[in-house]
Amino acid sequence: KKGMEVDQMIDSLEKSIAQYKEEYALLISEAQTIKQDLTQVEAKVNRSRALLRSLGNEKERWETGSEQFKTQMSTIVGDVLLSSAFMAYGGYFDQQLRQNLLTNWSSHLHQANVQFRQDIALTEYLSNADERLRWQVNALPADDLCTENAIMIKRFNRYPLIIDPSGQATEFLMNELKDRKIQRTSFLDDAFRKNLESALRFGNPLLVQDVESYDPILNPVLNREVRRTGGRVLITLGDQDIDLSPSFTIFLSTRDPSVEFPPDLCSRITFVNFTVTRSSLQSQCLNQVLKSERPDVDEKRSDLLKLQGEYALKLRHLEKSLLQALNDAKGNILDNDDIIAHLETLKQEAAEVSRKVQETDVVMAEIEEVSSQYRRLAQACSSVYFTLESMNQVYFLYQFSLQFFLDIFQCILGDNPSLRNVKDYDQRLQILFTENALENGGNRRG
Repeated sequence: KKGMEVDQMIDSLEKSIAQYKEEYALLISEAQTIKQDLTQVEAKVNRSRALLRSLGNEKERWETGSEQFKTQMSTIVGDVLLSSAFMAYGGYFDQQLRQNLLTNWSSHLHQANVQFRQDIALTEYLSNADERLRWQVNALPADDLCTENAIMIKRFNRYPLIIDPSGQATEFLMNELKDRKIQRTSFLDDAFRKNLESALRFGNPLLVQDVESYDPILNPVLNREVRRTGGRVLITLGDQDIDLSPSFTIFLSTRDPSVEFPPDLCSRITFVNFTVTRSSLQSQCLNQVLKSERPDVDEKRSDLLKLQGEYALKLRHLEKSLLQALNDAKGNILDNDDIIAHLETLKQEAAEVSRKVQETDVVMAEIEEVSSQYRRLAQACSSVYFTLESMNQVYFLYQFSLQFFLDIFQCILGDNPSLRNVKDYDQRLQILFTENALENGGNRRG
């Protein structure tokens, strides 16, 4: 009997133990679930804090951008009026006359109570830093006159007629449009019509030189006399209908700055005058001497241009990707790690841009200080060239091309025996001033 009682007790205890094990396992499972929930809640709290911090920074930046946008909108009418007038009428004139035109137009806008930015810089308003840097890589001289001209060539409505005595614009165009297979021709070229027809059909850019001997066959092109037939866009060239490619563009150029074009032609083209002026040549000489004598300063200036373009572009791309991620987000936003990562990256990039912009003023002051040391040399070089250019008034055979002069100047900077083994910047500058360097450079070129 005792044995049976013991067995019953053992069975009862085993059942109790099994029940307690089940209860323990259930409790462990519940504890594990609570831990997981706690981890998830903690992660969401961390995400929400990061989201609030990032959105707080973005709010400040967006509010600043909104205020800037309001300011731009308040002056947009005047800014666009000045820019469009400059694009339409300023191209024929040199730099000084362009500035006089802008001053007069600004005065008229002020009298008419039309708001505009008093400090507007048309080169920055009508182009971005990436474009200006690319133009310089493609052999565009780094001065305001040439930059303005490049903007007109890019944003034209009527086809450009380029006045290019030095050939700098031609070199720039051939480099800028080489990927589009630009063709060069002339009214005096026997294959002119064939080249024109090919460009019209296939959309290759066409550069027509020596336009002082203008051929009226180009009138339908300049007038854009097109007609649409059955989905085709046709233009009549002589007695032949030719399909017109939408990517077709044409540039006219002349090396003669004194040529006078008939009024009917002037009304159908946009003049772009690359005739070098004292100030533009001074800028070119200053850039050349900085590249040779102070490559560190020239590199800083190029980096500033890259900074203005690259970071602004990077910020725009990040903002677009963030808005796209917010738009595509499904469910709880706190469960989306991609959005948090986007915001964090955007925050870091914006902070980097702000830091770089603050450094810009210091770098610009350093560049200006160094440039001012070499500006007198650039002014002297500009004066020498224009003195040489005026020699044709003494005798017509005294003709000096700008490229020849710049080659001599580069030879002086890069192959001057007096500068060898001289490391001090001030001493090198003094040597360039005191020596008869142009004569020595001319002898070496000869």
